[in-house]
Amino acid sequence: MAQWNLTFLFPLTVLCVALSINQAFPTGAPATACETMLPLHMGAQPQSTPAPYGFLVSTPSFLNGQPLYVQILGPTYKGLLLQARSFGSPTALGFWEVPPNNTKLLQCSGNPQGTITHSNTHVKTGHTTYAWFPPTSGCPKVVRFVATIAQSHDVYWTDVKSKVIWRNPRATCGAERLLKNLSAVAALSCLLLHLLEYF
Repeated sequence: MAQWNLTFLFPLTVLCVALSINQAFPTGAPATACETMLPLHMGAQPQSTPAPYGFLVSTPSFLNGQPLYVQILGPTYKGLLLQARSFGSPTALGFWEVPPNNTKLLQCSGNPQGTITHSNTHVKTGHTTYAWFPPTSGCPKVVRFVATIAQSHDVYWTDVKSKVIWRNPRATCGAERLLKNLSAVAALSCLLLHLLEYF
């Protein structure tokens, strides 16, 4: 009987290990995690303690066409999901340059370069630098970098946020509405001048 139990338990153990490895997503976060930014790690929950990570961003404001360089400071990490977002929106904004070693791009919100995730479980450090570009149009007034960071399969933090990054007053990617309003005012002014010619 004991022999039968060992024979039965060994394949079952191998199957459980294989399933847990598959659920860890060692080659990057799945697209299903784009909005919630929750890594579907079987049997693991996000840490409830404050994250030991912070962001170092190269500049406090963004200007379309100019990259922002982002580093994640703190202990080494293996897993990552990183986006730029505006307040209250799950949409990944802007685009990331070709990411550094051990990371890759993930299509989120229909944006093929809107998110970075890990490509393997090799260690990443605070020296790992990610280059982000703002959208070419429709820039919000502010953005934040938001991340889920995993030290291991069981130890990870969600909703790690940078400070607010403001749109530079010289940025043209947020001026579409202003230009539209100015065009409407100019058209109305022309119409009024045209009507005044008849009086």
